[in-house]
Amino acid sequence: MVRTLANAVSAGRVAHAYLFCGPRGTGKTTTAKVLAKAVNCTRRQGAEPCGECPSCVSITAGTSMDVLEIDAASNRGVDEVRELREKVKFRPAAGDFKVYIVDEVHMLTNEAFNALLKTLEEPPGHVIFVLATTEPHKLPLTITSRCQRFDFRRITRKDLVMRLEEVAEQSGLTAESGVFALIARVADGSLRDALGILDQAAALGEDRISLADLHSILGTVTDDVLERLVRRLLSGETGPALVLLQEVEAAGKELRIFARELTDYLRGLLHAAYGAGQAAVGPPESDRERLIDLLALFARAEQEMRFATRQILPLELAVVGSARRRGAAAEAGAGASSRADGTPDLEQVWGEVLAEFRRRNPPVGPWLARSEPILAGPRKLQLKFRDELAKEKVALPENKGILEKVLNRFYPGRWQITCVLDGDYGEP
Repeated sequence: MVRTLANAVSAGRVAHAYLFCGPRGTGKTTTAKVLAKAVNCTRRQGAEPCGECPSCVSITAGTSMDVLEIDAASNRGVDEVRELREKVKFRPAAGDFKVYIVDEVHMLTNEAFNALLKTLEEPPGHVIFVLATTEPHKLPLTITSRCQRFDFRRITRKDLVMRLEEVAEQSGLTAESGVFALIARVADGSLRDALGILDQAAALGEDRISLADLHSILGTVTDDVLERLVRRLLSGETGPALVLLQEVEAAGKELRIFARELTDYLRGLLHAAYGAGQAAVGPPESDRERLIDLLALFARAEQEMRFATRQILPLELAVVGSARRRGAAAEAGAGASSRADGTPDLEQVWGEVLAEFRRRNPPVGPWLARSEPILAGPRKLQLKFRDELAKEKVALPENKGILEKVLNRFYPGRWQITCVLDGDYGEP
């Protein structure tokens, strides 16, 4: 994006309309102002504005007559756009271009978009429009098709931390270890939010930022609280887990932020369990299924909190739901038995295996029910089918993988599953 804009400025082939889209705080309006400086700079070398000429100084100060920033959220009607159409006819006061930066452009009414369309179709040569939005899907195609579109991405946590360290060093701030990483995590890719949090924390700590002060400002909890909660959930300590949630609420923490932090923590553990995380040692393999269940439960709770009158309730239900799932798995394991030779007794638990498979994979459950399970040896399962279509459905690798996970709940170990037609089965 930067190279494209720089080449356009250097070659004098700047488009008459740009559409900058992306999440909040990722630099859309700032980039628009830099572009306005570049096209009007009187001492520009290449594509970079000098920042010192009268045009650059006035644009930076927000006093330039040739750069007009419009908030479409409060000027969204057709009358405001008609007034804009009348003003674009006049030439720039000092520079070569008049630049109109329309922020939150998706907030314009349909009538206003229609009024703007004529200007975008036949703009004066001295006018550049920069439309900025966080929701580009709300813009009519007739508008987007007449603009050069640039998509801004969330800033990575690593880049946010580097930028925060630079700002802190230039401002003479000192910070405890982990402060910048926490700010970057909460900012969620928004540099503006990150800098705002840093400024607030600096004001509270008098140029020294501590983790305790930062947690107090953000309403977040320490990693120790998240670790204790997850440990209690994995060990089945439902009562203590609920007590810990109540302590978090009583401490006045923002529960929606807490829910997001908890799902991030569980996600990190899950990545580590499969060797995709930064931790050198992940949780034991026996906890993987539990981590998946916990992440699903609390991710759903995080969504439900948006509409809950008591925000702690979805979290408490997730804790109790985790205990119920753990109890159901324990009962299933207790009901599983083996024959005298040590091979699993599938006949006793096959009905429960089918029920659990249906829950995890509803479309394929009826096809599996048409099979006859035959145990050909320790953890060697043959599924005998009379129906070719049923055999093909269940034999897909993803479906066999789900069945193996279900069997592992009753008889842990690596299973070998083969699907055969009636009269065509033997050793796998």
